Amino acid sequence: MSTAVSVTTASAVTPASTAFVLSPISTRAAKIRQKYRTTRPKICIARYKIVTEFYKENPQLQGILKRAKNFKNLCEKLPVLINEDEVIVGCQATSYRACALYPEISFSWFLDELKAGTIPLRNSDPYDIDEEDAKYVLETGDFWRKECLSAKVDKYIPDGYFKAEGNGVLLYGTKNTSQSPVGHFAANFDKAINKGFAAIRAEARAKMDAMEGAMFGDSVPRYNFYRAVTLVCDGIITLSKRYAQECRRLAALETDAARKKELDGMADSLDWIMENPCRTYHDAMQCMYLYQIALCLDGQQHGISFGRVDQYLGSFYEADIEAGRITHEQAQEMLDLFYLKVAEMNKIWPAYATQSGPGYTSGQLMTLGGVTKDG
Repeated sequence: MSTAVSVTTASAVTPASTAFVLSPISTRAAKIRQKYRTTRPKICIARYKIVTEFYKENPQLQGILKRAKNFKNLCEKLPVLINEDEVIVGCQATSYRACALYPEISFSWFLDELKAGTIPLRNSDPYDIDEEDAKYVLETGDFWRKECLSAKVDKYIPDGYFKAEGNGVLLYGTKNTSQSPVGHFAANFDKAINKGFAAIRAEARAKMDAMEGAMFGDSVPRYNFYRAVTLVCDGIITLSKRYAQECRRLAALETDAARKKELDGMADSLDWIMENPCRTYHDAMQCMYLYQIALCLDGQQHGISFGRVDQYLGSFYEADIEAGRITHEQAQEMLDLFYLKVAEMNKIWPAYATQSGPGYTSGQLMTLGGVTKDG
């Protein structure tokens, strides 16, 4: 099943009725939806290569600083992809509907399936992988059998747990723990949209400055937390500006005047957001999606959810409509394209896990409706 909700959503509600009037799907949205339905997912190893090289080159780093610097390195090096007709951009991979790999979480199961050659032949959720890419992963993958989080957790299982294994109640075994961990959280998108990461970085830097020269007790882990926050903020701002640069490059090559103007507008938005508070409906939607990409670049995506999308975007939509900056039809198409971007994301699971949850699902949810945070 798809992660996205219907791309034909409500355009208006008549005052005397609760019946919804569905907007016709735009030509562009229909084209991308067809592309989504007809593209077979594949495995992209771009993230895998960057993370593998970083971990091998930085054995001295541990914990939160390692993860923060790993994330910043990904933001600086992962190729940026902008597909034809996109308005909302961001991708964990280098081709459409491709999935990234997360060897630092759990990897033995993937290496075993890759070596057996069964991944493209699965009945549920098969993935293609280029021969050269498969060769590279198999040549480097043994590093992760002991370095991944799953292997490290195995070594810290309490002795008493082994006595209870197989009792029909416990979820995990005593090896290969948590092969497919899930997030089940929604980050503070509202803060990212309305405050911006430059302000968050400044707040963390001020905390660090106040602690300099007077660190004792739990000060060191707190200092490193704030230090990690600054690195993450640097990374996410860099990623956004790299997408802005790619939009400008494509705009310079574009012959269609309307698309050229659109790409220039996207570049302006991507240059501004993440660092600063969002200004428009498009800014807010792009910021929300790019923040999600950043979360997933670090945290392997499944169950990392959007939460109250209506609350994040509603005020920007209303302001843009009132100011005449956007029409309802433009706003609707943008939201449809956002849904399709969410649907595009997927993660590979062990073969056995696809039997209970097939459909290339990434478990990303969003909530529409309900009360505001003030009740």
